[in-house]
Amino acid sequence: MIISSRKNQTVSRSRGLINEKKFREKEALLALEGEKLCDEALKAGLKAEYALFSEEAEKKFPQTVKTLSDVCPTYIVTDEVYSYISGQKTPQGIFLAAKLLDKSENLDRIIEKEKIILLDGIQDPGNLGTIIRTAEAFGIGGMILSGDCADPYSPKALRASMGSALRLTPFCAEDTLSVALTELKKAGFALYAAMLDKTAKKLGEFSFPKKTALIIGNEGHGISQSAAEQCEKLYIPIQTAESLNAAAAAAIFCYEMSRNR
Repeated sequence: MIISSRKNQTVSRSRGLINEKKFREKEALLALEGEKLCDEALKAGLKAEYALFSEEAEKKFPQTVKTLSDVCPTYIVTDEVYSYISGQKTPQGIFLAAKLLDKSENLDRIIEKEKIILLDGIQDPGNLGTIIRTAEAFGIGGMILSGDCADPYSPKALRASMGSALRLTPFCAEDTLSVALTELKKAGFALYAAMLDKTAKKLGEFSFPKKTALIIGNEGHGISQSAAEQCEKLYIPIQTAESLNAAAAAAIFCYEMSRNR
């Protein structure tokens, strides 16, 4: 049976998972859209709760429909109803609800790595997802997020990360980064903050230590004072622009950190 009503319970639930962080947390589910991201979720070992397809997607992606049908209940909706559910302008018509990742021990596991990125107040989910994808690409071992960062498991952040957030699982601090920074310092990490400052070191004129943790700050306000005070400051030399986008700056820092492994 093809679902054609916006008032259908599964339709309402799916729309809520896409649009509301509190609803995702209450349901303990992730909302994933698109063939690529759903495939990455299964590869990462996430347990599928249910899947939903538009009529067009059922015809266009028969193998994906079969794969998801083998692991969870599936539903078909009209193209109009899927557009109502989705937050995308041109959705593929594939939706998967999967069990939320267990992040309970991530801080301990992350501190065992050698190169770590910390994000302080990154509020744009597209920037956040891009940074996570970049960090994985350059072999960064772990990611720690302050409590006021965007949700790394929002549909927009997951799309921007292209599945990296399902592998390089970020640890989300309840509040500031202070506890994480204290633990990193105890573990022998050199702590750096990316910021424009008169006392900052110029990137490229030194080598990162084996165990390095670097903070990237908020798109508009930079790094919080409490975090900056615990770190040595670094800056990227640029020509005429005032500053770089947070995701662009993170890409440069991740590359430099990977060169010094």
